[in-house]
Amino acid sequence: MKNFLGLLLLLIIVFFYTRPYFRTGFFPTHDGEWAVIRLAEMKREIKDLQIPPRWSDYLNHGYGYPLFNFTYPLPYYLGVAIHSVGFGLTDTIKILFVGSVVISTIFMYLLGKELVSKLAGVIAANFYIVAPYRLVDLYVRGSIGESLAFALFPILMLAGVKYILKPSTMRMCICSAALASLILTHNVMAIIFIPFWIVFLYIIVLSYYEDIWKYSWRYFTPMLILGLGIAAFFFIPALLEKKYIILSSLKLADVTEHFIPTAEFISSTWSYGLKPSFQLGYFQIAATGLTLLTFLLTNPLQKKKYARIYFYLLFSILILIFLTNGSSLFAWNFPPLSWIDFPWRLMGILIFFLALSTIILSINKASSIVAIILVSGAIIVNLHSAVPSEYIDKPDSYYETNDATTTSLDELMPIWVGSKPANRYTNKVEAEFGNATFEDVKYNSKSITFATVSNDPSDIRVNTIYYPGWEFTVDKTKVDLNYSNSGGLMTFTVPDGKHVIEGKFVSTPIRRLSEIISTLCLGIIIAIISIYFLSSLKRPNNEK
Repeated sequence: MKNFLGLLLLLIIVFFYTRPYFRTGFFPTHDGEWAVIRLAEMKREIKDLQIPPRWSDYLNHGYGYPLFNFTYPLPYYLGVAIHSVGFGLTDTIKILFVGSVVISTIFMYLLGKELVSKLAGVIAANFYIVAPYRLVDLYVRGSIGESLAFALFPILMLAGVKYILKPSTMRMCICSAALASLILTHNVMAIIFIPFWIVFLYIIVLSYYEDIWKYSWRYFTPMLILGLGIAAFFFIPALLEKKYIILSSLKLADVTEHFIPTAEFISSTWSYGLKPSFQLGYFQIAATGLTLLTFLLTNPLQKKKYARIYFYLLFSILILIFLTNGSSLFAWNFPPLSWIDFPWRLMGILIFFLALSTIILSINKASSIVAIILVSGAIIVNLHSAVPSEYIDKPDSYYETNDATTTSLDELMPIWVGSKPANRYTNKVEAEFGNATFEDVKYNSKSITFATVSNDPSDIRVNTIYYPGWEFTVDKTKVDLNYSNSGGLMTFTVPDGKHVIEGKFVSTPIRRLSEIISTLCLGIIIAIISIYFLSSLKRPNNEK
């Protein structure tokens, strides 16, 4: 009952902080409407049985580009599942945003409870809900991947603790699935968070066991291999095929312009513009400072019990603050930081650790009372930021027919495209040279078929940008594709007479290998879970 009441209180606070999502329509954010357009595109690709979705045929004015080969796909897989039961596109994205807050609240509570106490879970979860940057993501940036990553941080931490305390194949599967989910939800966040998570796992091991190598090789290694393996179908092609897109040579921003001055952590004006507020929150800062005082003044037994976890959290916070500051510029010249364009992306992980650090406040009565006062103040003061700049009410058809690229600087465009499409084509297939005519033109996101009739050899142009994986045959015979034109469009020669042309977007060797790895790893986890449940059904009730 105490667990229920604590969670109920937290969910009431979540409701007040997400109320704008329950209104009809949507509201403008940096990326929120792009998420609706991408969901519409994901739905099209899955309907075409392009599994896994990689090539967007409808967007970029119908000329296509490899959207989901590089853009985190899991939020949109979840979105298609929700949409399939009857929710509209916009409502589906709104459900994902609100769901991310609900899930992150529940698991932050459970994590705090596991590490210290129920009160610790309530305190940490409250600070996580009302963190100003969390509200920036909900009402200014609108990043669906980042918002769902906020939910996966405490899930990964909690799954890791449970696995260490009582290792089992089932708990290993949960950890692996959570790890894969983070990679597929927001790859940049995963790059930053996973090292912190691995260190956390060793901190927990050292708190309970002496033989850390046993956990490294016997428990951690298979868990990491399975987690990375499940996500392999996405991150391996994304890494190895990055050389084909503009992002390989284009920086989305100058890193030096996106560091966060220390003063902005303390006081930063709320803005709906391109540069959002980076304020940590007065009450959050006060609570974090109080954790140090609480730890120093607590009795030696308590201090010994929580020393490792507290210093881990403290150092994580200090490292993240340092990396978001201009004094860390040298570190941004080396991977993995050199792969990231905006230092302020670390804010999401920073607010997680700031909120989690407040679990220390619950270890004695005096600091618990102060923590409750600070939490109450944060809830009241930060609520004024949980509002959008304005409301809009656009039908789903607006997003379904929007054929932009949903990128900032066309960074996912293949490098051989010299002239970006400005308008949608009139015909999907055209004759560049010769008198060919076309019949029965049918196409979707992964294939195109048509027949040609001509008296002379003709050069055919398909108004789709070339990308590795596209193959064409003329009467079942493979033809060479040329895409050296300014638009990077696929062209090939067809002899005179009547011919049947087939084009397919297929897996390259790299994609095929990565898909096999993911299928095998996912199959292992499904088999383990199935065996677990089957064996539990066979056990007598008194053994379950």
